[in-house]
Amino acid sequence: MIIKYKNIAILAIVLLTASCSESFLDINPEQSVAAESAVVDQITLQTALNGAYSKLQSNDYYGRTMYVIPELMADNLYLSSRNTGRYLEYETFVVSERNGEAEGLWEKGYQVIVNATRAIEGGKTLQGTTPTKQNAINQLIGEAHILRALAHFDLVRMFAQPYNFTADASHIGIPIITEVNIVQTSPKRNTVKEVYTQINKDLTAALGLMQAQKGKGVFSIGAAKGLMARVALYQDDKINAIKYSSEVIATGGYSLIANKDYPTLWSTKLNNETLFEIVNTIADNEGSNSLGHFFSVAGYADALVPTELYDLYGSQDARRTAITSGAKPGAEKNAFFVNKFPKGTLSDDNIKILRLAEQYLIRAEAYAKEGENTLAQNDLNVIVKRANPNALNATETGPALLNRILEERRKELAFEGHRLFDLNRNKKDVKIIQSEKSMTVSYPNDKFILPIPLKEINSNPNIKPQNTGY
Repeated sequence: MIIKYKNIAILAIVLLTASCSESFLDINPEQSVAAESAVVDQITLQTALNGAYSKLQSNDYYGRTMYVIPELMADNLYLSSRNTGRYLEYETFVVSERNGEAEGLWEKGYQVIVNATRAIEGGKTLQGTTPTKQNAINQLIGEAHILRALAHFDLVRMFAQPYNFTADASHIGIPIITEVNIVQTSPKRNTVKEVYTQINKDLTAALGLMQAQKGKGVFSIGAAKGLMARVALYQDDKINAIKYSSEVIATGGYSLIANKDYPTLWSTKLNNETLFEIVNTIADNEGSNSLGHFFSVAGYADALVPTELYDLYGSQDARRTAITSGAKPGAEKNAFFVNKFPKGTLSDDNIKILRLAEQYLIRAEAYAKEGENTLAQNDLNVIVKRANPNALNATETGPALLNRILEERRKELAFEGHRLFDLNRNKKDVKIIQSEKSMTVSYPNDKFILPIPLKEINSNPNIKPQNTGY
């Protein structure tokens, strides 16, 4: 990716998130402005930040691809026999370096990183005239640090092997971008360890800047800690995974949606279980490219739920309501459809990125790997019994307990973009379901990660080597 940074287009005019006050819609900046002068006050800082948030909505990022690929390249989704041709290479496990979805994700991820970096650099030049105004500026800079951390994290998960693939995480990762005030760069790939070091640096910086404990459609202290817990788990840093998830659970001010109200977890925007979600409205949604349209039987219903996964939920498990059944016109007579986007083709469901339920499962997994079986069981049982108050307590220990936690993650976080990563970082084989058949791919495997897009290889002489196997 040859990035020309001197003139950076302001990407905040369209697709603004709910973090944006309507007043920011009135800003009409030039098509591009010099990076060093793009942020001149709190309003333009907010505008720059909105540009980063807006890219999360894209169907090339969390608006579809980041949710779909990790589920489809495993055992949580398969493509309908009648589909629109999206993601075919992922189900068949033959992704090429020319793949459009991989290229789109790569580009959108780095657009978030560049916009967030521009906000950070510009924000640091501002001086609030009162402590309150300075706190507001610091809050926005902190959010930008989290956005940059999130995008680096997502890209390194998709385009590089897990942290524990080598003993010291010295294997090849992705380029780290932390500066934009240069004319042009052709960045080389950093190691995975270096990428995670930068991710943690950004998250730590965010905690030192932000004031808001919770946020509605924007990042906050609670969301930062939730992401820090997830990142620590991926690094096999059990101590910090426990530390940050515990802080979210104990003092974050969040609560699990009750069993009887479970469907509202998906139908109610900005509910108290969500640490961070991407806000969509009818005005700024992705339309027929959205997740809701992709999954809804009234839309494309391209990806369906395997019977094997549906059968894992007991008949009294509230999470079954996140799956509906029926016939897909012109295709499967008996199919299961994803219902975590209940507004379907209206395409204005919010996209949940961090939830409290995941924090319990992060802590349970970390405890289990530390040999703290009782503590791990306690956290696991919170999630099991929220789903079904009559369920038996988990009593497994050792490897059996860890497998049970991973199964519970599969059920609780289904269709939210976790499954392939959970299997790969735990060095498990991956089963890929293809309608009436399936294939099992042994760990480790070069194809558990995506290829660097050919467009990037051709334009950036420093990006090589390509990922092994492509």
